[in-house]
Amino acid sequence: MARIPTTRFSRLQQLLEGQSITSSKTSYFCCHIDELALVFSDSDGTKKVMIPTDVALEWIAALEFGVITSSMDARAMREKIKDHSEWAPYQHGFETHLKAIVNAWKSINT
Repeated sequence: MARIPTTRFSRLQQLLEGQSITSSKTSYFCCHIDELALVFSDSDGTKKVMIPTDVALEWIAALEFGVITSSMDARAMREKIKDHSEWAPYQHGFETHLKAIVNAWKSINT
């Protein structure tokens, strides 16, 4: 029986696990996701990337609260979010991955 996603994490896991998401220049394949981290396989021009799940959820919350919009570029999104985050600014450094997550989230939630 299929699980019904009831939390943002569950919805994010359903969206990303074993799936590719696209950015303006490449695609990112999510090879692992759990409550602590998302791992993306290496792809054209990138090596493996690990992002705290909570950081991705902060970016999703920022989209939902209108702090960022999907039309912003990745760096502008990062600048809006990092100063108000519980996480160190460095954790937001994979802004192109995070923007791709936000855009994928928006596409299934609009």
